[in-house]
Amino acid sequence: MAPSENIPSYENIIENLNEGVIAVIPSLEVTVFNQAAERMVEFSRAQALGRNLAEVFAMDRWLVEMMRMTIEGGKLFSDYEETLHRRISPPMPVAVSTTQVFDPEGNLTGAAVLMKDLTGIRSLESETLRKERLAYIGSFAANIAHEIKNPLGGIKGSAQLLAKKLKDGSLREYTDVIIKEADRLNRIVREMLDFTKTKKLRKKNLNIYKVLDAVISLVEREEGGPAVVRRYDPSLPAVTGDEGKLTQVFLNLVKNAVEAVGGRDGEVSVSTRMVTEFHIVAEGSKEAKFAEIEISDTGCGIPQENLEKIFTPFFTTKPGGSGLGMAISYRIIKEHGGFLKIESSPGKGTRVMVYLPVGIEQT
Repeated sequence: MAPSENIPSYENIIENLNEGVIAVIPSLEVTVFNQAAERMVEFSRAQALGRNLAEVFAMDRWLVEMMRMTIEGGKLFSDYEETLHRRISPPMPVAVSTTQVFDPEGNLTGAAVLMKDLTGIRSLESETLRKERLAYIGSFAANIAHEIKNPLGGIKGSAQLLAKKLKDGSLREYTDVIIKEADRLNRIVREMLDFTKTKKLRKKNLNIYKVLDAVISLVEREEGGPAVVRRYDPSLPAVTGDEGKLTQVFLNLVKNAVEAVGGRDGEVSVSTRMVTEFHIVAEGSKEAKFAEIEISDTGCGIPQENLEKIFTPFFTTKPGGSGLGMAISYRIIKEHGGFLKIESSPGKGTRVMVYLPVGIEQT
């Protein structure tokens, strides 16, 4: 029986794979570069074909060496995990497998590599670990907060009574310190309890600009720092959310940005836009569109080692800070079905992107 005309060719199969496929001849000249490879590497097939692999992957010498070892030594790699540099976007985690290619007579004609994008897997693993860590810390914090609250009230009350009894005014400064520090600890305890409690959100359709304008006005009055530049997209639709909780999030983020700038020379800006690059399936299997609210500053920036800990409760670099602001903000945004992302470089400033769903029915 003759082969069916509906059977796709090998070229079509390779072209439509989700994994990147690249093939080279023994001289490492590129002969195959499918669509997935173009997307992953951000390098067009027209530019890649006929060029040496070392030119295409100038920043990823490890891949060039793997292909050379596969061709010359017959060494095959299977699901080898590495980081792939791209022309525009940030580096991508990938799993790489290689194989030799032979002609019908059994002669070696080159090698091929299969690249799988691990971004989603890594993100899922990171998110799972973060949730487990936050759940453990939340339970621990709740127990500690309850244990501290009552003795703290006794310490403050005793200091206040002692201050009234003291005849020597010079000694009263010590009781004032006790009362002040007790108040600070009490604030931290309240934040700990707020972090551990999950309250039902009172969602409604919000004009996010009213929330942002109220926050900016409050911060500008309190902090006395630089004026906050507003870059709003006037076509942004209403956001569905809890006004009080979102105010808490943006108040924390804008204050952080103003404090990072320090003086009036730097810039803090709040920008909004509709996200058109992607859609996400929200709860109830409904596809949601997202609004992005970006708070950026030209301040001192955050070192990479601190950036990875920024959402960890009680981690802070601020004198007198509790380290709960970002952890609470992260949790609130997740409860809204959104997500929060931070990009920062020391000496260049910080960008915080908050993504909130729009067009979702009220709950």
